[in-house]
Parts: sequence; C-alpha cells; structure tokens
Amino acid sequence: MILSSGEWKYLWKLKVPPKIRVFLWSAIHNSLPSLDNLMKRGILNEALCPNCHTANETLMHLLFYCPHVEPIWFGSALGLDPRQLGVVNFVEWWRYINNFAKQIHLCFMVEQCAIICWHVWKARNEKYYEHADISPHQVLTRISLMIKEYSPPTAKDLLVPPPKPRAPDKPQQSSWPRPPQDFIKINVDAAYVPDSGSAALAMIARNSNGQICFGNSWLCVALSPLMAEALAMLRAIKSAINRGLHAVIFESDNQALISYIQQHEKLLPWEVKPVIMNIRQACSCHPDFLFNYVPREENRVADWVAKSSLKGKCPWYWAHRPPNLLSFLLLVDSMNN
Repeated sequence: MILSSGEWKYLWKLKVPPKIRVFLWSAIHNSLPSLDNLMKRGILNEALCPNCHTANETLMHLLFYCPHVEPIWFGSALGLDPRQLGVVNFVEWWRYINNFAKQIHLCFMVEQCAIICWHVWKARNEKYYEHADISPHQVLTRISLMIKEYSPPTAKDLLVPPPKPRAPDKPQQSSWPRPPQDFIKINVDAAYVPDSGSAALAMIARNSNGQICFGNSWLCVALSPLMAEALAMLRAIKSAINRGLHAVIFESDNQALISYIQQHEKLLPWEVKPVIMNIRQACSCHPDFLFNYVPREENRVADWVAKSSLKGKCPWYWAHRPPNLLSFLLLVDSMNN
C-alpha cells in the first residue's frame, strides 16, 4: 500500500474539487500520462519536456522542477521552492507537505498545494495537446480563483486550533503577538533526541513590526528536553545582553522552564539547576527582561528552526535569508497581527 488508510482518508476529505482528489490519486500511483511514463510503456520514443527541452518530462519534473513551473510555485501565496525539499517522488513530496502542515497547525496548506499541482498539470496539457501558451501569471490567476472558491483562508482561520488547549482558563491565541513598541521579542525552542542526547537550540528575535532582528541555532548535547530548552533560553539571554538590549520579552512553549525562571522558591531539578541559576544571574541586572510561556502555535518559528537544525536541513544563514518554508511561517505570523 502506497499510503496508509489514514493518509488516504485524509486525501479524500480535502476541500478541493473531486477531480483534484482523483488527480492526486493518480499522481500518487504515478499513473498520470507524463511523457516519461508514456515512453516507459512503449507509446513514445522520447520524453523530452515540451516546455524547457532540457530534461525528460517525469511527473516530478513537470509538476515541480521545470523552469517554467518554478515561478508558479514561488509566485503563489505559499512562496515555495520545491527543489529545497529534497524529495525524489510524488509520494515523498505529498507526505512532506502533509507532515509539515500538521506540524505547524496550518489547515489550508495541503489544499492549496493540491490546487497548484492540478493547475500546473492542466496548463501542461493545454500546452502539449492544444498548443496553447499559458503564462505563469495566467496559471496563478486560475489558482487564486479556485482557492477563493474552495479553500478561502482568512487571517483568523489559517490555523488549526490545538485539540487540547494547555491553558483552558485563558483565551487561546493562535497567532504570534507582536511585542510592544521599543521591545524586542525573542522566541526560543529546542529539539531533542532522547537516545543520543543530541539537541538543537534555536532563537529568533523580532521587533514590533514582526521583522527579524537576529537569530541563531546551535547543536549540543543535553541530559533532558528541559535542559535543552534551558540552554536555548540561556543562549538567547546572552545574545540579548551582548547586543546591549534592555527591553526584551523571552518566550518559550515549555511551561516548566518559565516557571523555574520566575519562581525562585521552586526546587530545581538537578540536571538544569546550574543553567537556571545562570539564567537568573544574567537577568538580575536587567529588570526589563520579561519571560512568557506561550502555546506552541505562537512559537512555531523557533520550533521549526530547532527541528530543522536537528535534522541538518536548516541553512546557517536562515536568519538573513529565510528558506521558503520559514518565510511562509513568518508571513502567517505577520498576517495574524
């Protein structure tokens, strides 16, 4: 079975026209009549892409890698560069997009990707069979119209609410709140592998306009997830101090860490006690350093950087030139303010 029963069930419930769901089924089974598939079946003698004439027209080439298709993906609301994903077939791509959308709680990304794929395929067929010259701008216009009809996201419903809110007594905010004027907000997170103790630490600082001021990520070894989170917070605090910042809001989705930092009377776990004490000492001369616990939905950017860094998929220059998926997360945060 190519996909699990749960994955198929999710596909058939997508909020897209039925013909797109059938198209996805065919793409996942690699049964679409790309020129490469037709050549493999002995129907054609060659499979050179009719658009770029530089490579065989495989399914991945015609949907993602053809130079005539790249402006469509990058020019869409998602702003993606499929080449950066590092997948080799449509099934891998489909799973990557699904897992990424679930990880960051975005409900519309999968539907939009499906719609883009369909219109790329449709434009390719018009080019090959009807000799119609469809520009990327025309394809993007068609995509936009269908998205508005079938999957219209707004600033308030871009996010899937978490099934179990961590603080049911308080109103849940699904977006990243911008800091007040003259404040810098630094979100921190860590990803951790229990078997090896490997960890990736991440921090990202943004101003009241939502713009990145600075950011960094590190690899290290930690004794526990809490220790990794504490080390990330300590790195963020030292970075703020080294830059001469005074009015800073530090945010983490680890409630225990924030509690240990703020409540000095609490008994500290032995493995994080030295780190927490260093954090308290570093903040003792900075009364305008504030600490907040936030749900993961408000910490999604730092979460993505930490997890991607642990997998070796986050470039070192991410804070200066964010990868497309990270830029998309930053865009979602800015749209909800």
